[in-house]
Amino acid sequence: MEEFKGKRFFLYNLSTTGWVLLDSIWLTFSIAFLLPPKEKVAEGMILFVSNERFFGIITVLGAMMFFGRIVDAITDPLVASWSDRSTSRFGRRRFFLIIGGLPLAVSTVLIFFPPVVHTSFINGIYLAIVFGFYFFFFTVYVVPYLALIPELGHNEKARIGIATAQGYFSLIGSAIVMIGGPLLLTLFMQNTDYVGSYRKMVICLATLGALLLYTAVFAVDEKRFSNARPSQVSLIDSFRKTVTNKAFIIYLLANMSLWFLFNIVRSSAIPIVITLMGADEAFASNIFTILFVIAAICFPLVGFLTRIRGKKTIMIISLVLFSIFSIFLSLTGLTPVNPKTWGLIFVGLMGFPTAVLIIIPNVILSELCDVDYKKTGERREAMYFGVQGFFMKLNLGLSTASLALLYSIFGKDISNPLGVRLAPVLGSIVAFLGLIIMTRYPEKQIKDLLSK
Repeated sequence: MEEFKGKRFFLYNLSTTGWVLLDSIWLTFSIAFLLPPKEKVAEGMILFVSNERFFGIITVLGAMMFFGRIVDAITDPLVASWSDRSTSRFGRRRFFLIIGGLPLAVSTVLIFFPPVVHTSFINGIYLAIVFGFYFFFFTVYVVPYLALIPELGHNEKARIGIATAQGYFSLIGSAIVMIGGPLLLTLFMQNTDYVGSYRKMVICLATLGALLLYTAVFAVDEKRFSNARPSQVSLIDSFRKTVTNKAFIIYLLANMSLWFLFNIVRSSAIPIVITLMGADEAFASNIFTILFVIAAICFPLVGFLTRIRGKKTIMIISLVLFSIFSIFLSLTGLTPVNPKTWGLIFVGLMGFPTAVLIIIPNVILSELCDVDYKKTGERREAMYFGVQGFFMKLNLGLSTASLALLYSIFGKDISNPLGVRLAPVLGSIVAFLGLIIMTRYPEKQIKDLLSK
């Protein structure tokens, strides 16, 4: 096998910017667009879905998001199995990158085009269907894409290199949306209305994301850089073998808890800026700039500490720090410190655990794929990433539904922001539970198996 490096290495990892960019669009702006505060409705925004609760705990936004995540979760192991067993002449991973990219970008844009310009049940049905399509094509692209990490990286050093490069490119993708998005909104609002501005911004960002998705297609030649062969294991057997791997389940639960908190913070960032800091959407770009610059600075530190202390210890530290800083973020506006300054400080402190979140999980999972291959002789990388995706999508759906429920019960408006304030606290509680679980991860046994 040839070493995967140079221009191909760059182009493959560059596609991370594309799919992270598309994912960040709806995670950052969909709630603020579909369910704006009443003060923004008075200024011209449209409440596209109802904020009412049904059966005491179910909201329209929460229900349609959870439905979309269920569709997404079901497709993860299916796509993983198809990819592992694929015999396409384009490659068992690259074929899925080709067919998944464009539909993923289009479905991202459609989230921001509900058919009825007021609160309507029709919008709920429409968005449930669109989210279903989005999550399906996200899986079609991302699961095979990530499965290439252990195949293109032929040792731990190479995999950390790929994961770190993807970390930088994912920060770029997130930064384009979270920093550039508010700036584009401000620019477009000079000539058009709120809703039109949001839609123009989304189209611009999604077009860029679509172009970036296809750089990996030209970079990856699986015959030259991977010795993996199509798996002969059936979907059911492959899924069963994966979920009965104790080390994988421990890692998965800890990683899910960390992503639960991160998704809560990311999705509530703009509501926090508006309701707790008393600023507008444009100020959100300052928040995200601080977060991503510090995370990027911390990438080399994460690699250095990982080599010294191990991946398990660094994951535990990140869970502790993220939980603490999120609780302090929820106190924005309750201390003598200026709310904007307070928010910038604690979002900035989240840079280190964010860097860990971006780099370490994929390295751990690639290592577990290697252990499984050495034990069984089967290459099932996509199934491991697919099963992770299966549970992660349910987890992210639950976090979004929880956020919508908190907003509905406790408030999301400038005059009543308790729901926005409680969201990071809820995420911190879940992350603390993940911390306890991660202490059980058998890192020493994994290293011993790989060394043999």
